[in-house]
Amino acid sequence: MAENTTAPTSKATTPSKRASTARNTSARKTAATRAAARSTSTRSTSRSTARRSRTIAANETREAATAGVRAARTTAQQGRDAAERAARTTAVQSRSVAERAALVTVGATLEARDRAVALVAELRDVTTSRKGAERRISKLERRGTTARTQLERDVRKARARLERIAGSAKERVTAIA
Repeated sequence: MAENTTAPTSKATTPSKRASTARNTSARKTAATRAAARSTSTRSTSRSTARRSRTIAANETREAATAGVRAARTTAQQGRDAAERAARTTAVQSRSVAERAALVTVGATLEARDRAVALVAELRDVTTSRKGAERRISKLERRGTTARTQLERDVRKARARLERIAGSAKERVTAIA
């Protein structure tokens, strides 16, 4: 029995130390273990944040590229529309200038006819001598020549303006195409 008393006392001392050491080890983590756990959780948080940032950046880049393509298409369409409008406007202006030139010619002809009729009537009534009639005819002939040259000058200006408009429209259409 004495052996039993001694043995348990020495055994009780040794196992209790081991038990407390084992309990301390399992209950408390070492500083290195805690630091490793902390850095792992920080790493996984920073990894997920970085992944999220990369995803957001990629999405924004994709959206920006899509917006750029959309803007380029819109700009190209607007350019084509503008060229088409310019061509239509030029065609309308060309027709308008050509129509005006034709109408000026017709109007001038009618005006000349009216004046000729009035002149003959006036000459018949007013002139008393051949010399007076010739003077009057010369004066009217000079006025007619002046009017004709003025009309020709106006027609040349209109033609030059038309050619300039048509040339610039053609250049714009060529530049856009």
